Amino acid sequence: MTKLKTLLLQQLFKPTLISFIINPFFWGRAAIYLSVKKYAKAAKGKTLDVGSGSKPYKDLFSNVTQYIGMDIEVSGHEHSTSDIDVFYDGETFPFKDSTIDSLVFFEVFEHVFNPERFLSEIKRVVKPGGTMVVTIPFIWGEHEQPYDYARYSSFGLKHLFDKYDFEIVEHKKYLADFRLQFLLINNYLYGFFKKILPGMSAWIFIIPFSFINNLLGLIFYILPKNEEMYFGNIYVLKNNKK
Repeated sequence: MTKLKTLLLQQLFKPTLISFIINPFFWGRAAIYLSVKKYAKAAKGKTLDVGSGSKPYKDLFSNVTQYIGMDIEVSGHEHSTSDIDVFYDGETFPFKDSTIDSLVFFEVFEHVFNPERFLSEIKRVVKPGGTMVVTIPFIWGEHEQPYDYARYSSFGLKHLFDKYDFEIVEHKKYLADFRLQFLLINNYLYGFFKKILPGMSAWIFIIPFSFINNLLGLIFYILPKNEEMYFGNIYVLKNNKK
């Protein structure tokens, strides 16, 4: 079971053929991975990954000179598979002012209880003109309970970014098509069966259903996109601090 768990975790973040077959969250994870890959070149120099966990996207950031993983010690997931360089208290980043060239975070903002404090810390530690690459979910179920606090529309995010003078350089809504529906079905099935089956059994049990739904997502991908119904947002931001 340990080897199987390791395999599942390895396939969780990357869009491989094996992941397509066994991962109920394939379409969501593939959308995030490909979006990060597209914009990773924007990050340069000393880069801080906030909420880094296992640093699943580190290899995509080929332009950085240093990649630092930072996370909070008490969170909604255990850290046995994490690759964390620095822990912080959830309030203050343990870095001096204007010492970070680029900052990234992926599917973290919904777990931040005080977003304004969080953004003010980013403002403080990132150098003027520094870059941020971030992904933030929009339509997704509660997860890592009880540390799941919010969902943000693109309009709400723009309001927050404008408040801290973070210029939106690039913005894309990912998984704004019918594949989202099959991803949500898989999430529903996994959430239901994990309540009645122990350990990794729920994941294993729904593999046939996951594969069928992933395949249906591929077939129905031909339908028109809907920019009002989407999985999440990716942004490239610039810190316009004077």
